[in-house]
Amino acid sequence: MTFDRRKVLKALRGRGFDVLREGGRHTILRRTDGTTIAVPRHKELKRGTVRGIAEDAGADWDEFRKEIV
Repeated sequence: MTFDRRKVLKALRGRGFDVLREGGRHTILRRTDGTTIAVPRHKELKRGTVRGIAEDAGADWDEFRKEIV
């Protein structure tokens, strides 16, 4: 199962993350508390990758998944 990268970014922005910079292979986001997350720049992201991103963001996987489906 894969997830759309744009929806993942939107869900992270909704959780207080802002784009810090756009690299060649990753988009780097940071929250005001200093939490930094790197999201690969692929059209579709694999489930394990998205689950790790949700965990790094401190989000519950089931809630996060519902936001991006």
